[in-house]
Amino acid sequence: MDEAPKTLIELRQVAKSYSGVEVLHDVDLMLRDGEFMTVLGPSGSGKTTILRIIGGLVRPTSGAVLLDGTDISAMPINRRPFNTVFQDYALFPHMTVEANVGYGLKVRGEQKARIRERVIETLRLVALEEYAARYPSQLSGGQQQRVALARALICEPRLILLDEPLGALDAELRRQMQRFLKRLQKEIRTTFLFVTHDQEEAVTIADRICVMNNGQIEQIGSPEEVYYRPANEYVARFFGDNNLIDIAIGSLGNGYREVTSKLGTFRCAIGNRPGLAEVTAGRPGKLLVRPEAIAIGSAGDGAQNRLRVRVEDMSFVGPVSQVLARPLAEPERALMIKLASRASGIPLAVGDEAEVGFSAEECHVVTT
Repeated sequence: MDEAPKTLIELRQVAKSYSGVEVLHDVDLMLRDGEFMTVLGPSGSGKTTILRIIGGLVRPTSGAVLLDGTDISAMPINRRPFNTVFQDYALFPHMTVEANVGYGLKVRGEQKARIRERVIETLRLVALEEYAARYPSQLSGGQQQRVALARALICEPRLILLDEPLGALDAELRRQMQRFLKRLQKEIRTTFLFVTHDQEEAVTIADRICVMNNGQIEQIGSPEEVYYRPANEYVARFFGDNNLIDIAIGSLGNGYREVTSKLGTFRCAIGNRPGLAEVTAGRPGKLLVRPEAIAIGSAGDGAQNRLRVRVEDMSFVGPVSQVLARPLAEPERALMIKLASRASGIPLAVGDEAEVGFSAEECHVVTT
């Protein structure tokens, strides 16, 4: 039986204030050895403050940072076995790629032959061994980012901190770098802590996601957990186009819970919401249904939950077509539906009425 990963970094009741304004509120966070964790949140949520406190760039106002169970809160940055990769790369423009990557080992006083050997090994790891003699200005943005990553890796840190490192790249290059980072992290098994405000990026690369809001952690979980089973309304809204419907918790059935709303009564599978069976009947909440879980017309036959809608708008977005619909039972409400695009188009037009359906397994309930 495989042993559970040990805890590498732990934050215990960490808080940070600037001029009396608290920007991080008693945060508890554990980072496992060898995992890829993403800290996700909007600007001002506290995600970069967490990274800077772990890296030693900022001292917490209160609380403790532990490495392998030992408090390192007061440890200077140069003694922490971590390295940081920033969005702006921070490469030395007058140095070649080889000199940039080997700089840390040179500062340590390593012998030239050993530095050369390690630089070539590390450049090979990031697929840049042929670029050793070039200067940063002769590289693309993605190549420069890989040089910055190689420079962080060469000293074999316990943890790599990545502060929105892909923010300056165009969309396609960003996707390529996401795949590269994920593959590299699995290959070298070094712990990565990646800060981003991009939900799609977080879901794509992370083993676990820590969702931040106003200096507090809203949820920590796998990408699937955070996406399909958000802990609260904030997380559900932050992850985009969730349809959120006001409900009251109803009766308990065999493996499901009924919920009532202005749109009617729906069934929600208990397995998607631990503890839903124990919730007191009549308690208010939100029913969450993702746009891609809603089927139109005969495609929704057999779904436990059905309602009629009128199509208000349609837009083609490459492989997905977005349909904005208004339920006939509550026309002031908008429902977002996402369907796989077809070359023959979708057999609907603006103004059409249609029946839509979604299964009890596709429902998620957040109590309020």
